Amino acid sequence: MLTDLQRIEHMIETADLLLQFAANLTEAEYAASLEKQYAMKFAFVMLGEDAARISEEIQNKYPDIPWREIKGLRNIVAHAYNKTDGEIIWDTVSRDIEPLRQQLLQIKSDLQSSAPSCDPEKPSAV
Repeated sequence: MLTDLQRIEHMIETADLLLQFAANLTEAEYAASLEKQYAMKFAFVMLGEDAARISEEIQNKYPDIPWREIKGLRNIVAHAYNKTDGEIIWDTVSRDIEPLRQQLLQIKSDLQSSAPSCDPEKPSAV
């Protein structure tokens, strides 16, 4: 089972992929590229899967993250993929992913600083 930190790290990686997929791309080019559309939709499925498995404690601690909306978009893409509006995907990538990425980086930093440190000089109690 993955930890919240691991899930946050994966969400950051997925956000990076979404930004990479959209880099130097116009909305018209996105609309014309089935490959980009499928890649971005699958990335949203991964993002939503991770968001759904973040602990309630972390979700409550960071209420500015749209956890429910991320999970909701995942459900739409996964279950109503033939009805998914490409404009919504494009707008979300263009407008929301970089700010989300920044928030996730802050959560990652917070989680790393609150995690117990492991001193390699001290033997662990087994």
